[in-house]
Amino acid sequence: MSIRVTDNYMSSILVGDLNRSLGRLLEQQRMAGSMRRVNSFADDPRAVGTIQRYNALIANNDQYLTNVTRSRIIVDGTDVALQNVSEVLADIRVIALRESSAIATPQSQETSVIEVDNLINRLLDVLNTSVEGNYLFSGRQVKTPPFARSGETVLYQGDSDIIESRTGPNSTMAVNIPGDIFLGTQSSTLGGQVDMGPRLDLTTNLSDLNLGTGWSPGTISISDGSGTTYQVDVSGAVTINDLATTINAATGGTINLGISANGSSLEITGAGPLVVGEINGGTTAGSLGLNATSQGGTLTGRDVRTMALPSTNLADIENLSGSLPLGVMMVNWQGTDYSVDLSAAVTLGDLQTIFNAAVPGMEMQLQNNTLSLVGGSPESFLVTNGDATNTASVLGLNGNGTPVRLFGMLEDLKIALQNGDKDEIRSGMSELNSIENTIYQLLMKNGGRQKDLDWSEAILRQRDERLRSNLSLEYDADIAQVASDLSQAETSYQASLLVTSKLYTANLMQYLR
Repeated sequence: MSIRVTDNYMSSILVGDLNRSLGRLLEQQRMAGSMRRVNSFADDPRAVGTIQRYNALIANNDQYLTNVTRSRIIVDGTDVALQNVSEVLADIRVIALRESSAIATPQSQETSVIEVDNLINRLLDVLNTSVEGNYLFSGRQVKTPPFARSGETVLYQGDSDIIESRTGPNSTMAVNIPGDIFLGTQSSTLGGQVDMGPRLDLTTNLSDLNLGTGWSPGTISISDGSGTTYQVDVSGAVTINDLATTINAATGGTINLGISANGSSLEITGAGPLVVGEINGGTTAGSLGLNATSQGGTLTGRDVRTMALPSTNLADIENLSGSLPLGVMMVNWQGTDYSVDLSAAVTLGDLQTIFNAAVPGMEMQLQNNTLSLVGGSPESFLVTNGDATNTASVLGLNGNGTPVRLFGMLEDLKIALQNGDKDEIRSGMSELNSIENTIYQLLMKNGGRQKDLDWSEAILRQRDERLRSNLSLEYDADIAQVASDLSQAETSYQASLLVTSKLYTANLMQYLR
Protein backbone atom coordinates (compact mmCIF):
# COMPACT_ATOMS: atom_id res chain seq x y z
CA MET A 1 0.00 0.00 0.00
CA SER A 2 1.43 3.37 -0.97
CA ILE A 3 1.41 6.25 1.47
CA ARG A 4 0.99 9.77 0.30
CA VAL A 5 3.12 12.35 2.21
CA THR A 6 1.80 15.82 1.69
CA ASP A 7 3.99 18.77 0.93
CA ASN A 8 2.70 20.57 3.98
CA TYR A 9 3.79 17.76 6.26
CA MET A 10 7.17 17.52 4.54
CA SER A 11 7.56 21.27 4.90
CA SER A 12 6.77 21.26 8.62
CA ILE A 13 9.30 18.48 9.27
CA LEU A 14 12.06 20.28 7.35
CA VAL A 15 11.35 23.67 8.92
CA GLY A 16 11.29 22.14 12.40
CA ASP A 17 14.57 20.39 11.75
CA LEU A 18 15.99 23.64 10.37
CA ASN A 19 14.91 25.57 13.49
CA ARG A 20 16.41 22.96 15.82
CA SER A 21 19.71 23.12 13.93
CA LEU A 22 19.63 26.88 14.08
CA GLY A 23 18.86 26.77 17.83
CA ARG A 24 21.83 24.45 18.49
CA LEU A 25 24.05 26.70 16.37
CA LEU A 26 22.95 29.84 18.26
CA GLU A 27 23.47 28.10 21.59
CA GLN A 28 27.01 27.09 20.64
CA GLN A 29 27.75 30.59 19.31
CA ARG A 30 26.51 32.13 22.55
CA MET A 31 28.73 29.78 24.57
CA ALA A 32 31.70 30.53 22.30
CA GLY A 33 31.11 34.27 22.59
CA SER A 34 30.62 34.36 26.41
CA MET A 35 32.86 31.39 27.22
CA ARG A 36 30.13 30.43 29.68
CA ARG A 37 28.41 27.08 29.79
CA VAL A 38 25.46 28.59 31.65
CA ASN A 39 24.22 31.88 30.23
CA SER A 40 20.68 31.65 31.61
CA PHE A 41 18.86 29.61 34.21
CA ALA A 42 17.34 27.50 31.46
CA ASP A 43 20.76 26.30 30.26
CA ASP A 44 21.30 24.13 33.38
CA PRO A 45 18.68 24.56 36.13
CA ARG A 46 20.47 22.11 38.43
CA ALA A 47 23.71 24.14 38.35
CA VAL A 48 22.04 27.50 39.07
CA GLY A 49 21.95 27.02 42.87
CA THR A 50 25.59 26.05 43.01
CA ILE A 51 26.61 29.00 40.82
CA GLN A 52 24.64 31.46 42.97
CA ARG A 53 26.20 30.06 46.14
CA TYR A 54 29.75 30.42 44.75
CA ASN A 55 28.99 33.98 43.55
CA ALA A 56 27.78 34.89 47.05
CA LEU A 57 30.91 33.40 48.65
CA ILE A 58 33.17 35.25 46.20
CA ALA A 59 31.34 38.53 46.90
CA ASN A 60 31.79 38.04 50.66
CA ASN A 61 35.46 37.20 50.16
CA ASP A 62 35.92 40.36 48.08
CA GLN A 63 34.41 42.37 50.96
CA TYR A 64 36.83 40.76 53.43
CA LEU A 65 39.71 41.72 51.14
CA THR A 66 38.38 45.28 51.03
CA ASN A 67 38.19 45.29 54.85
CA VAL A 68 41.80 44.09 55.05
CA THR A 69 42.93 46.85 52.70
CA ARG A 70 41.14 49.56 54.69
CA SER A 71 42.38 48.08 57.96
CA ARG A 72 45.92 48.14 56.63
CA ILE A 73 45.60 51.87 55.94
CA ILE A 74 44.58 52.44 59.57
CA VAL A 75 47.24 50.15 61.04
CA ASP A 76 50.04 51.55 58.84
CA GLY A 77 48.99 55.11 59.70
CA THR A 78 49.03 54.20 63.40
CA ASP A 79 52.53 52.74 63.05
CA VAL A 80 53.86 55.95 61.49
CA ALA A 81 52.20 58.04 64.22
CA LEU A 82 53.66 55.90 67.02
CA GLN A 83 57.12 56.12 65.45
CA ASN A 84 56.77 59.91 65.43
CA VAL A 85 55.67 59.89 69.08
CA SER A 86 58.74 57.82 69.92
CA GLU A 87 60.97 60.38 68.19
CA VAL A 88 59.37 63.23 70.15
CA LEU A 89 59.89 61.35 73.43
CA ALA A 90 63.55 60.85 72.51
CA ASP A 91 63.90 64.62 72.05
CA ILE A 92 62.21 65.17 75.43
CA ARG A 93 64.62 62.72 77.06
CA VAL A 94 67.60 64.67 75.68
CA ILE A 95 66.19 67.89 77.13
CA ALA A 96 65.48 66.33 80.55
CA LEU A 97 68.94 64.76 80.80
CA ARG A 98 70.64 67.95 79.69
CA GLU A 99 68.75 70.27 82.00
CA SER A 100 69.08 68.03 85.07
CA SER A 101 72.87 67.77 84.64
CA ALA A 102 75.64 69.98 85.97
CA ILE A 103 75.99 71.85 82.65
CA ALA A 104 72.42 73.23 82.83
CA THR A 105 72.03 76.97 83.35
CA PRO A 106 68.97 79.17 83.99
CA GLN A 107 69.30 80.42 80.43
CA SER A 108 69.36 76.91 78.94
CA GLN A 109 66.39 75.87 81.07
CA GLU A 110 64.43 78.93 79.93
CA THR A 111 65.13 78.00 76.31
CA SER A 112 64.13 74.39 77.02
CA VAL A 113 60.69 75.54 78.20
CA ILE A 114 60.05 76.79 74.67
CA GLU A 115 61.41 73.55 73.20
CA VAL A 116 59.08 71.45 75.37
CA ASP A 117 56.10 73.61 74.45
CA ASN A 118 56.89 73.13 70.76
CA LEU A 119 57.20 69.38 71.30
CA ILE A 120 53.77 69.33 72.97
CA ASN A 121 52.30 70.98 69.88
CA ARG A 122 54.13 68.48 67.70
CA LEU A 123 52.69 65.60 69.74
CA LEU A 124 49.21 67.05 69.33
CA ASP A 125 49.67 67.13 65.56
CA VAL A 126 50.88 63.53 65.51
CA LEU A 127 48.15 62.15 67.78
CA ASN A 128 45.49 64.05 65.84
CA THR A 129 46.50 62.24 62.64
CA SER A 130 43.56 61.36 60.40
CA VAL A 131 43.24 58.92 57.51
CA GLU A 132 40.52 59.48 54.91
CA GLY A 133 38.92 61.98 57.27
CA ASN A 134 38.86 59.59 60.25
CA TYR A 135 41.02 60.28 63.32
CA LEU A 136 43.20 57.33 64.33
CA PHE A 137 43.22 57.78 68.12
CA SER A 138 39.62 58.84 68.84
CA GLY A 139 38.21 55.37 69.48
CA ARG A 140 34.85 55.20 67.71
CA GLN A 141 34.52 59.00 67.68
CA VAL A 142 36.44 59.02 64.41
CA LYS A 143 35.10 62.40 63.28
CA THR A 144 36.27 64.16 66.46
CA PRO A 145 39.91 65.24 66.97
CA PRO A 146 41.09 63.13 69.92
CA PHE A 147 43.20 65.80 71.65
CA ALA A 148 42.60 69.50 72.10
CA ARG A 149 44.62 72.03 74.06
CA SER A 150 42.75 74.16 76.60
CA GLY A 151 45.17 76.66 78.11
CA GLU A 152 47.95 74.59 79.69
CA THR A 153 45.86 71.41 79.71
CA VAL A 154 45.38 68.84 76.96
CA LEU A 155 41.93 67.25 76.86
CA TYR A 156 40.95 63.90 75.36
CA GLN A 157 37.73 64.12 73.35
CA GLY A 158 37.46 60.55 72.04
CA ASP A 159 36.34 57.35 73.75
CA SER A 160 37.97 54.07 74.75
CA ASP A 161 36.13 51.88 72.22
CA ILE A 162 37.93 49.42 69.96
CA ILE A 163 37.07 49.26 66.25
CA GLU A 164 36.82 45.67 64.99
CA SER A 165 37.24 44.79 61.33
CA ARG A 166 35.93 41.50 59.90
CA THR A 167 38.80 39.93 58.01
CA GLY A 168 37.29 36.51 57.33
CA PRO A 169 34.14 34.40 57.71
CA ASN A 170 34.94 33.68 61.36
CA SER A 171 37.60 36.24 62.28
CA THR A 172 37.70 39.87 63.40
CA MET A 173 40.65 42.10 64.25
CA ALA A 174 41.07 45.23 66.37
CA VAL A 175 42.58 47.93 64.17
CA ASN A 176 42.67 51.10 66.29
CA ILE A 177 44.33 52.34 69.48
CA PRO A 178 42.15 54.68 71.59
CA GLY A 179 44.06 57.78 72.66
CA ASP A 180 43.10 57.47 76.33
CA ILE A 181 45.96 54.99 76.64
CA PHE A 182 48.28 58.02 76.75
CA LEU A 183 46.43 59.52 79.72
CA GLY A 184 47.25 57.00 82.44
CA THR A 185 45.41 53.78 81.75
CA GLN A 186 48.36 51.39 81.89
CA SER A 187 50.43 51.93 85.01
CA SER A 188 51.28 54.29 87.83
CA THR A 189 54.75 55.50 88.69
CA LEU A 190 56.79 57.35 91.29
CA GLY A 191 60.08 58.78 90.09
CA GLY A 192 63.10 59.07 92.34
CA GLN A 193 64.86 62.40 92.76
CA VAL A 194 68.19 61.17 94.15
CA ASP A 195 71.13 60.57 91.82
CA MET A 196 72.50 57.08 92.39
CA GLY A 197 75.65 57.59 90.33
CA PRO A 198 78.72 56.04 92.04
CA ARG A 199 81.77 58.07 93.04
CA LEU A 200 84.75 58.15 90.71
CA ASP A 201 87.96 56.50 91.85
CA LEU A 202 91.41 56.07 90.37
CA THR A 203 90.50 52.67 88.92
CA THR A 204 87.48 54.01 87.00
CA ASN A 205 87.80 53.38 83.27
CA LEU A 206 87.65 56.53 81.16
CA SER A 207 85.38 54.69 78.73
CA ASP A 208 82.72 54.52 81.49
CA LEU A 209 82.61 58.28 82.12
CA ASN A 210 79.62 60.48 81.26
CA LEU A 211 77.02 57.82 82.12
CA GLY A 212 78.81 55.27 80.00
CA THR A 213 79.14 57.36 76.83
CA GLY A 214 82.92 57.52 77.40
CA TRP A 215 85.45 60.15 76.42
CA SER A 216 87.39 61.41 73.38
CA PRO A 217 91.09 60.41 73.53
CA GLY A 218 93.46 63.08 72.29
CA THR A 219 95.63 66.00 73.39
CA ILE A 220 94.75 68.81 75.82
CA SER A 221 96.44 72.09 76.70
CA ILE A 222 96.99 73.16 80.33
CA SER A 223 98.17 76.66 81.27
CA ASP A 224 99.06 77.75 84.81
CA GLY A 225 99.56 81.09 86.54
CA SER A 226 103.23 81.29 85.54
CA GLY A 227 102.26 81.57 81.88
CA THR A 228 103.51 78.11 81.01
CA THR A 229 101.36 76.06 78.63
CA TYR A 230 101.67 72.31 78.39
CA GLN A 231 100.33 70.18 75.55
CA VAL A 232 99.59 66.78 77.02
CA ASP A 233 98.77 63.75 74.88
CA VAL A 234 96.48 61.62 77.05
CA SER A 235 95.22 59.32 74.31
CA GLY A 236 97.01 56.32 75.85
CA ALA A 237 95.22 56.55 79.20
CA VAL A 238 92.74 53.85 80.15
CA THR A 239 91.86 54.71 83.76
CA ILE A 240 91.74 57.92 85.78
CA ASN A 241 95.00 56.83 87.41
CA ASP A 242 96.62 56.58 83.94
CA LEU A 243 95.35 60.07 83.16
CA ALA A 244 96.75 61.48 86.39
CA THR A 245 100.13 59.82 85.83
CA THR A 246 100.37 61.16 82.26
CA ILE A 247 99.56 64.75 83.25
CA ASN A 248 101.90 64.68 86.24
CA ALA A 249 104.78 63.40 84.09
CA ALA A 250 104.14 65.86 81.24
CA THR A 251 104.11 68.90 83.58
CA GLY A 252 107.05 67.83 85.74
CA GLY A 253 104.81 67.54 88.77
CA THR A 254 103.74 71.18 88.71
CA ILE A 255 100.16 70.24 87.83
CA ASN A 256 98.31 67.30 89.31
CA LEU A 257 95.02 65.62 88.48
CA GLY A 258 92.74 64.06 91.08
CA ILE A 259 89.08 63.52 91.94
CA SER A 260 86.78 66.09 93.54
CA ALA A 261 85.69 65.67 97.16
CA ASN A 262 82.22 64.45 96.26
CA GLY A 263 83.60 62.00 93.71
CA SER A 264 81.57 63.39 90.81
CA SER A 265 84.27 65.09 88.73
CA LEU A 266 87.96 65.39 87.91
CA GLU A 267 90.03 68.11 89.56
CA ILE A 268 93.31 69.78 88.54
CA THR A 269 95.56 71.63 91.02
CA GLY A 270 98.57 73.87 90.42
CA ALA A 271 99.65 77.49 90.40
CA GLY A 272 96.51 79.38 89.43
CA PRO A 273 94.73 80.55 87.54
CA LEU A 274 94.49 77.32 85.55
CA VAL A 275 93.15 77.02 82.00
CA VAL A 276 92.39 73.71 80.31
CA GLY A 277 91.54 73.78 76.62
CA GLU A 278 91.44 71.81 73.39
CA ILE A 279 94.11 71.35 70.72
CA ASN A 280 93.18 71.83 67.06
CA GLY A 281 89.47 71.73 67.64
CA GLY A 282 89.52 68.50 69.64
CA THR A 283 86.95 67.47 72.26
CA THR A 284 89.15 65.65 74.76
CA ALA A 285 89.09 68.27 77.56
CA GLY A 286 85.33 68.69 77.18
CA SER A 287 84.72 64.94 77.40
CA LEU A 288 86.69 64.89 80.67
CA GLY A 289 84.65 67.82 82.00
CA LEU A 290 87.79 69.95 82.28
CA ASN A 291 87.37 72.49 79.48
CA ALA A 292 87.26 75.50 81.82
CA THR A 293 89.23 78.26 83.61
CA SER A 294 89.78 78.51 87.39
CA GLN A 295 90.16 81.64 89.49
CA GLY A 296 92.57 80.01 91.91
CA GLY A 297 94.84 77.02 92.02
CA THR A 298 92.06 74.41 91.79
CA LEU A 299 90.00 73.68 88.69
CA THR A 300 87.03 71.40 89.40
CA GLY A 301 85.40 69.93 86.32
CA ARG A 302 81.76 69.14 85.67
CA ASP A 303 80.02 65.91 86.68
CA VAL A 304 81.36 63.01 84.58
CA ARG A 305 80.28 60.09 86.76
CA THR A 306 79.64 56.66 85.39
CA MET A 307 76.24 54.99 85.02
CA ALA A 308 74.65 53.45 88.09
CA LEU A 309 74.25 49.69 87.58
CA PRO A 310 72.58 46.94 89.59
CA SER A 311 76.10 45.89 90.64
CA THR A 312 76.90 49.36 92.08
CA ASN A 313 77.64 49.20 95.81
CA LEU A 314 75.48 51.44 97.96
CA ALA A 315 78.61 52.48 99.83
CA ASP A 316 80.01 53.98 96.59
CA ILE A 317 77.05 56.34 96.13
CA GLU A 318 77.78 59.82 97.45
CA ASN A 319 74.12 60.69 98.00
CA LEU A 320 73.75 57.70 100.36
CA SER A 321 76.79 58.68 102.42
CA GLY A 322 75.91 58.65 106.13
CA SER A 323 72.57 56.93 105.49
CA LEU A 324 73.72 53.30 105.47
CA PRO A 325 72.57 50.80 106.33
CA LEU A 326 69.13 51.57 104.96
CA GLY A 327 65.98 50.80 106.90
CA VAL A 328 62.28 50.28 106.26
CA MET A 329 59.95 52.00 103.81
CA MET A 330 56.15 51.65 103.73
CA VAL A 331 54.11 51.22 100.56
CA ASN A 332 50.32 51.51 100.41
CA TRP A 333 49.26 49.80 97.18
CA GLN A 334 45.84 48.51 96.11
CA GLY A 335 44.46 48.85 99.63
CA THR A 336 47.29 46.95 101.32
CA ASP A 337 50.19 48.26 103.40
CA TYR A 338 53.58 46.67 102.71
CA SER A 339 56.64 47.03 104.92
CA VAL A 340 59.85 46.75 102.92
CA ASP A 341 63.04 46.18 104.94
CA LEU A 342 66.09 47.18 102.86
CA SER A 343 68.68 46.91 105.63
CA ALA A 344 70.31 43.83 104.08
CA ALA A 345 70.88 45.47 100.69
CA VAL A 346 74.49 45.93 99.61
CA THR A 347 74.05 46.88 95.95
CA LEU A 348 71.37 48.65 93.91
CA GLY A 349 70.43 45.27 92.50
CA ASP A 350 69.77 44.04 96.05
CA LEU A 351 67.36 46.94 96.55
CA GLN A 352 65.43 45.91 93.43
CA THR A 353 65.33 42.23 94.39
CA ILE A 354 64.11 42.87 97.94
CA PHE A 355 61.47 45.42 96.93
CA ASN A 356 60.11 43.42 93.97
CA ALA A 357 59.68 40.38 96.22
CA ALA A 358 57.98 42.37 98.99
CA VAL A 359 55.36 44.30 96.94
CA PRO A 360 53.33 42.20 94.47
CA GLY A 361 52.44 43.94 91.21
CA MET A 362 55.01 46.69 91.64
CA GLU A 363 58.58 46.95 90.40
CA MET A 364 61.59 49.02 91.42
CA GLN A 365 63.48 50.13 88.34
CA LEU A 366 66.93 51.67 87.89
CA GLN A 367 67.17 54.02 84.93
CA ASN A 368 69.15 57.18 84.23
CA ASN A 369 70.91 56.95 87.61
CA THR A 370 67.67 57.15 89.60
CA LEU A 371 65.37 54.62 91.23
CA SER A 372 61.68 54.61 90.41
CA LEU A 373 58.62 52.56 91.35
CA VAL A 374 56.21 51.37 88.67
CA GLY A 375 52.85 49.78 89.45
CA GLY A 376 51.26 47.28 87.10
CA SER A 377 47.95 49.17 87.05
CA PRO A 378 46.93 52.85 86.94
CA GLU A 379 45.99 52.96 90.64
CA SER A 380 47.73 55.57 92.78
CA PHE A 381 49.99 54.46 95.61
CA LEU A 382 51.79 56.06 98.57
CA VAL A 383 55.36 55.55 99.78
CA THR A 384 56.46 56.78 103.23
CA ASN A 385 59.36 56.37 105.62
CA GLY A 386 58.97 53.31 107.83
CA ASP A 387 61.45 54.17 110.59
CA ALA A 388 63.95 56.76 111.73
CA THR A 389 66.34 55.96 108.86
CA ASN A 390 64.05 57.93 106.50
CA THR A 391 64.88 55.33 103.83
CA ALA A 392 62.15 56.36 101.39
CA SER A 393 63.34 59.98 101.49
CA VAL A 394 67.01 59.00 101.21
CA LEU A 395 66.25 56.99 98.04
CA GLY A 396 64.10 59.81 96.64
CA LEU A 397 60.98 57.63 96.70
CA ASN A 398 58.91 59.36 99.36
CA GLY A 399 55.56 60.50 97.93
CA ASN A 400 52.56 59.56 95.80
CA GLY A 401 52.75 57.39 92.72
CA THR A 402 50.31 58.51 90.03
CA PRO A 403 49.09 57.15 86.69
CA VAL A 404 51.45 57.69 83.78
CA ARG A 405 50.41 60.77 81.82
CA LEU A 406 51.92 61.81 78.53
CA PHE A 407 50.85 65.45 78.41
CA GLY A 408 50.72 65.77 82.20
CA MET A 409 54.35 64.71 82.39
CA LEU A 410 55.30 67.32 79.81
CA GLU A 411 53.47 70.08 81.66
CA ASP A 412 55.24 69.05 84.88
CA LEU A 413 58.55 69.15 83.02
CA LYS A 414 57.80 72.68 81.82
CA ILE A 415 57.06 73.81 85.37
CA ALA A 416 60.25 72.18 86.68
CA LEU A 417 62.27 73.90 83.94
CA GLN A 418 60.67 77.25 84.73
CA ASN A 419 61.52 76.80 88.42
CA GLY A 420 65.03 75.53 87.66
CA ASP A 421 64.31 72.47 89.84
CA LYS A 422 66.76 69.79 88.68
CA ASP A 423 65.42 67.23 91.17
CA GLU A 424 61.91 67.57 89.73
CA ILE A 425 63.26 67.35 86.19
CA ARG A 426 65.08 64.17 87.15
CA SER A 427 62.03 62.68 88.90
CA GLY A 428 59.98 63.04 85.71
CA MET A 429 62.36 60.68 83.92
CA SER A 430 60.73 57.60 85.45
CA GLU A 431 57.35 58.63 84.09
CA LEU A 432 58.97 59.31 80.73
CA ASN A 433 60.50 55.81 80.85
CA SER A 434 57.07 54.29 81.49
CA ILE A 435 55.54 56.23 78.62
CA GLU A 436 58.34 55.12 76.29
CA ASN A 437 57.77 51.52 77.37
CA THR A 438 54.07 51.96 76.61
CA ILE A 439 54.88 53.28 73.13
CA TYR A 440 57.24 50.34 72.49
CA GLN A 441 54.50 47.91 73.55
CA LEU A 442 52.00 49.64 71.28
CA LEU A 443 54.47 49.49 68.38
CA MET A 444 54.90 45.76 68.94
CA LYS A 445 51.13 45.23 69.18
CA ASN A 446 50.58 47.25 66.03
CA GLY A 447 53.37 45.37 64.27
CA GLY A 448 51.60 42.14 65.17
CA ARG A 449 48.43 43.49 63.57
CA GLN A 450 50.34 44.26 60.39
CA LYS A 451 51.57 40.67 60.24
CA ASP A 452 48.06 39.36 60.95
CA LEU A 453 46.70 41.46 58.08
CA ASP A 454 49.38 40.08 55.75
CA TRP A 455 48.42 36.55 56.79
CA SER A 456 44.67 37.27 56.40
CA GLU A 457 45.19 38.73 52.94
CA ALA A 458 47.18 35.68 51.82
CA ILE A 459 44.48 33.32 53.12
CA LEU A 460 41.69 35.36 51.47
CA ARG A 461 43.47 35.41 48.12
CA GLN A 462 43.97 31.66 48.27
CA ARG A 463 40.29 31.25 49.13
CA ASP A 464 39.29 33.54 46.26
CA GLU A 465 41.34 31.48 43.82
CA ARG A 466 39.78 28.26 45.08
CA LEU A 467 36.20 29.61 44.90
CA ARG A 468 36.66 30.98 41.41
CA SER A 469 38.16 27.67 40.28
CA ASN A 470 35.15 25.77 41.64
CA LEU A 471 32.77 28.28 40.05
CA SER A 472 34.55 27.87 36.73
CA LEU A 473 33.83 24.15 36.79
CA GLU A 474 30.13 24.88 37.01
CA TYR A 475 29.95 28.05 34.98
CA ASP A 476 32.61 28.15 32.30
CA ALA A 477 32.58 26.33 28.96
CA ASP A 478 35.18 23.83 27.77
CA ILE A 479 36.81 25.71 24.91
CA ALA A 480 37.81 22.60 22.94
CA GLN A 481 34.37 21.06 23.38
CA VAL A 482 32.62 24.31 22.38
CA ALA A 483 34.76 24.57 19.23
CA SER A 484 33.91 20.99 18.25
CA ASP A 485 30.19 21.36 19.01
CA LEU A 486 30.06 24.67 17.17
CA SER A 487 31.59 23.08 14.07
CA GLN A 488 29.06 20.24 14.22
CA ALA A 489 26.18 22.65 14.68
CA GLU A 490 27.29 24.71 11.69
CA THR A 491 27.52 21.55 9.55
CA SER A 492 24.10 20.36 10.70
CA TYR A 493 22.50 23.73 10.04
CA GLN A 494 24.05 23.97 6.58
CA ALA A 495 22.80 20.44 5.77
CA SER A 496 19.31 21.37 6.89
CA LEU A 497 19.40 24.46 4.71
CA LEU A 498 20.51 22.36 1.70
CA VAL A 499 17.76 19.76 2.14
CA THR A 500 15.12 22.42 2.60
CA SER A 501 16.24 24.31 -0.49
CA LYS A 502 15.98 21.16 -2.63
CA LEU A 503 12.42 20.49 -1.44
CA TYR A 504 11.21 23.87 -2.59
CA THR A 505 12.81 23.57 -6.04
CA ALA A 506 10.01 21.06 -7.08
CA ASN A 507 7.27 22.41 -9.48
CA LEU A 508 3.97 21.14 -11.07
CA MET A 509 5.57 19.76 -14.22
CA GLN A 510 8.06 17.73 -12.19
CA TYR A 511 5.21 16.41 -10.05
CA LEU A 512 3.07 15.36 -13.13
CA ARG A 513 5.92 13.36 -14.59
